[in-house]
Amino acid sequence: MLFYKFQMDCYCARNLIGGEVVEDRRAWRMQLGELSAALSEGIDGEKVRVFIHRARQNYYQCLVAVDSCKELTTTILTTLFENFFIDHDEFRIRNVRIKDLEEITTFKFSKIFERANRSDNFNYDYYQINQDLGLDSLDNRTFRLSETICPEKRLTFDKATARAEKLLADETFKEEFKRIYAKENVHRFYGQPVHYKIIAGNTNAALALSNLLVAALYTNKRLVSRRINLINNISENCYDEMDFEKILENAAGGTVIIELSGERVNNTQFAHAYEEVVNFISETVKRFQRNTLCIFVELADKPGFSPQLTARLQDDLHIIELHEGAGNRDTALSYLKKLMTDDASALYTEEELLEAMGDKLTFSASDIYNIREKLFNNSLKNKTYPAYREVDRLIMDTENKSNDAYSDFQEMVGLTEQKALIEQIIAAHRVQKMRIDMNLDRQKAALHMCFTGTPGTAKTTVARLIAQILARDGVLKTGRFVECGRADLVAKYVGWTAKAVRSKFKEARGGVLFIDEAYSLSDGDHATFGEEAINTIVQEMENNRDNVIVIFAGYPDKMKYFLDHNEGLRSRIAFHIDFPDYTADELTDIFKLMAKKRGYKISDDVAEYCKKIFKRVAKKKNFGNGRFVRNLLEQAWLKQAQRIIKENEGGTVTKDDLISFKIEDFDVNVDKKYKSERKLGFVR
Repeated sequence: MLFYKFQMDCYCARNLIGGEVVEDRRAWRMQLGELSAALSEGIDGEKVRVFIHRARQNYYQCLVAVDSCKELTTTILTTLFENFFIDHDEFRIRNVRIKDLEEITTFKFSKIFERANRSDNFNYDYYQINQDLGLDSLDNRTFRLSETICPEKRLTFDKATARAEKLLADETFKEEFKRIYAKENVHRFYGQPVHYKIIAGNTNAALALSNLLVAALYTNKRLVSRRINLINNISENCYDEMDFEKILENAAGGTVIIELSGERVNNTQFAHAYEEVVNFISETVKRFQRNTLCIFVELADKPGFSPQLTARLQDDLHIIELHEGAGNRDTALSYLKKLMTDDASALYTEEELLEAMGDKLTFSASDIYNIREKLFNNSLKNKTYPAYREVDRLIMDTENKSNDAYSDFQEMVGLTEQKALIEQIIAAHRVQKMRIDMNLDRQKAALHMCFTGTPGTAKTTVARLIAQILARDGVLKTGRFVECGRADLVAKYVGWTAKAVRSKFKEARGGVLFIDEAYSLSDGDHATFGEEAINTIVQEMENNRDNVIVIFAGYPDKMKYFLDHNEGLRSRIAFHIDFPDYTADELTDIFKLMAKKRGYKISDDVAEYCKKIFKRVAKKKNFGNGRFVRNLLEQAWLKQAQRIIKENEGGTVTKDDLISFKIEDFDVNVDKKYKSERKLGFVR
């Protein structure tokens, strides 16, 4: 699949009546919607699909997706449009002229198309088109994808070899260039006769060499696309991954670079967890190797699963091995100057660059990239922003902050049964991680949970601590905690809700997605959109079972009703934990703990007075639990501040004054509303 953008200038005769132009905006917009729908269906046997993203009456700015290994040119596109408008005379468009034709990345195509879809002028089946064109494969979970367009359109043999020397390429590159530029070759694309494996010291060096290789192949019509897809950070769960297959399929006529170091492969020993990945990638590459060029990148100090994949492919693919080379000091210095940005080059003299290179006589491309990175970082601190020159590097506290999460969890007041169950969950998944690391298990079990309880019963706090604890133990990658509700998930317009849900899952990747008052998804004015949100949540829970823990929270009775009517959700929730209301004694302990963390001392008489308040409010429905305690403490702090200023005006305030409360400080609004209640009845 090739992607382009261009502008089509034309003459539209639709609004000509009696030889005069009639300004009819509504008629033009109607034609535009019909035209966009017709073009998006495909022309030239449906192989070329055109999408208008900006329109005026005398020109259209368009995107085009070509489902073939035939490069699109201005001449070809002009002919296609002329034939299309002859067959579709109802649009009355003539004098077509194509200009500014440019190949673009899939990401850029997707971004422009998404913006066009928001316009009422165009008529697109947005989600079907996304699926047809493979645009939904850009948002993947088990690897990282990036794209670029090779800047070189034409590169002579002499320039290619000279560029290879400047990039410190090995002789293997020069030998391959002789084969690529050989006159006896047919200079037309029929497929990929060979694929490549580049061995380099780091990713940047390998990408620079890959760009040069792609430029040479494109010049000699061995490629019809300059788009380069880079797949790296491949996880051990990347098998049976449809996104991976779609990327290779869509890259027909172009290039896919696959870095084989893996995400968590040990540097010296192949991780057995990647055996499935090797099987999957090898079979996928075999299916698409005829039209898609594969460049496998092996990092010298981190080969990952490269040896295993290469061995699996060598009988089915012709793979040419190319190496990063080395150069002398003069060549290396020239390369270093080229890599430095213009601003950074001006900040360093040649003597400083030579000093940074040390006493070595020969350098690889990776060496130069490493030197450049160090120089650039130093220049930012010492030259560009000299105010930071004397600032030392941050020295991290030796205390592991993530360990505090477990201490905070144990320190929480009450929740005895809940803590015991959560302890079992944490222990079970610590053991499961050990089994995965020892290749006894291949997939993680679902960790999704449901927390029920009234407001203020610590549901959110416990969920946040679980995220931190599981991240510390390696069960979760980041421990990120994303809290959301109905307003964050249910959109106002058709098609936006699913996107909003997927966005939240993407944000929570490697951590916990906490959906508060989840039952509200099936309520409200936009119940249909709520159902769409629920269906998307169910789908994403399954898709992200290894990456995201979803915790639903809400009132017990409403959550029970909600789950009873959504079997898909119920079947995916492994743990149900109920958080009861706190007793007066527990609220007093919470009060003391909150005050202690804020640096206050609580006297016995103040504690006893507050306990009486808690006994009174604990009898009320939905009194707020821990939230009530926090509000009481914060309002008491305001009263205390006012009292201290009034009592010590002109005098000295002591530390004991600042950390002590008096009973009068707790005569606050948050308590007053519970002291008197209106009673329903008849007045006599």
